Amino acid sequence: MKRIDENRLKKWISDPNRKPLVLRGARQVGKSTLVRQFAAQQGVTLNEINLERHLELDKGFATLDIRLIRAELDALAG
Repeated sequence: MKRIDENRLKKWISDPNRKPLVLRGARQVGKSTLVRQFAAQQGVTLNEINLERHLELDKGFATLDIRLIRAELDALAG
């Protein structure tokens, strides 16, 4: 599984037209660890936002409007 997920992240990061990455899944399965390690390996800055802690973002994500979502995430990440 780890190799499959790493390959998916490599494909995502190499896409010049990529969208923000949203990971969903069961708790405690290694999502955050995978992304943190991948960001460190790639030498990129990771802006991690836990949507369970920021319930006010639900409305923005419900719209599926990438501009709105990105604006909200940018504002939150600073």
